[in-house]
Amino acid sequence: MEFLVFGEDWGRHPSSSQHILTVLLKHYDVHWINSIGLRQPKFSQRDIRRLFEKLFAQLTPSPAEKTTNDDSPFPTSVIKPLVWPLAQNKLLQSINNTVLKSQLSSKRQPRIIWAALPSAVDYLNICDSDLVIYYCGDDFSALAGVDHHYAARAEQKLIARADMILACSPTLKAKFPEEKTWLLPHGVSLSQFAKPASCPADIDSSRPSVGFYGSLNDWLDQALLQRLARARPDINFYLLGPVNTDITELQQAENIHRLPAQPHHQLAGYLQHWTVAILPFKDNDQIRACNPLKLREYLASGCPVISSDFPAARAYRPLVTIAENEKQWLTAIDNACQLSSQERQNYAQQAQQRVSDESWEQRANQVTQLIKQQFVSNNSDVR
Repeated sequence: MEFLVFGEDWGRHPSSSQHILTVLLKHYDVHWINSIGLRQPKFSQRDIRRLFEKLFAQLTPSPAEKTTNDDSPFPTSVIKPLVWPLAQNKLLQSINNTVLKSQLSSKRQPRIIWAALPSAVDYLNICDSDLVIYYCGDDFSALAGVDHHYAARAEQKLIARADMILACSPTLKAKFPEEKTWLLPHGVSLSQFAKPASCPADIDSSRPSVGFYGSLNDWLDQALLQRLARARPDINFYLLGPVNTDITELQQAENIHRLPAQPHHQLAGYLQHWTVAILPFKDNDQIRACNPLKLREYLASGCPVISSDFPAARAYRPLVTIAENEKQWLTAIDNACQLSSQERQNYAQQAQQRVSDESWEQRANQVTQLIKQQFVSNNSDVR
């Protein structure tokens, strides 16, 4: 069988789809279609910059086309779609389909559509698919930065078209038809995060540190972070990642340090040298439905974890300390700072053992078995 994937841009910060398909492409052909957005472009600075990024990408080789000495697998092909996101005009939709169809290769084996974005539904008719999987890793009706009305409508059409739905959290799974939906939680690259790494140069190892990596977005509780930093001026707070919202509040505290996003393979060095890693999220629909990749990565690194209260984090108590107010956060931070070397080592062993059976390889094996079962039930041949 072969996979045709509608996902995020290949080679950006790895998504759960990229992790799973990286395992599968060792055994199957994978044709990866870069991101078709969930928001109609506007004449804003952000969208103009993104347009130029897309145009530049058309002129540069994709990762799969580059020569490399690395053994890391790449997709069979990476397709950079020249389409207008969430087109509502029928003529524009027809042009989009014609252009994308010209970019697709002919089917050689039973074709599995892996749709990680609801916008994929507008292109299913040109894909010559044998099985359509909707992989839902986010609550798109609450996700920041999307056209919620159009995204929700596209998702409903995709739910109807999908033969299988894989949801990353129980909250998301509950949204979909029970008879064709399975829970597929995120995984982790345990060996990558557990392997000892040197301390990055931009981390002050002489002082206790609290760290977070990921998008600095609307769901981050900036007010809480500011209060924590002011209450503990002798602790450095590190925020590692791209800025996608106004962070003026955070810039007022001298011990809050914003660092640029780092390649995924370098994140373990930060985690292993922070005193504690945090998930300081607001309480909203998106967070209640989410299952952050970084949660398992934090645990795999052996770094003590403190989190706001949401379902995915609760599942890892007591290894993840849940804090519901400022006092609980400060107590948890103080406790982590007071751990002895032996206590930290014991914690790391327990945390790594907890996620040892949640690798991306195991998640990919689950996917393969579900697909084969689906083909058997459809009386189809699959290899």
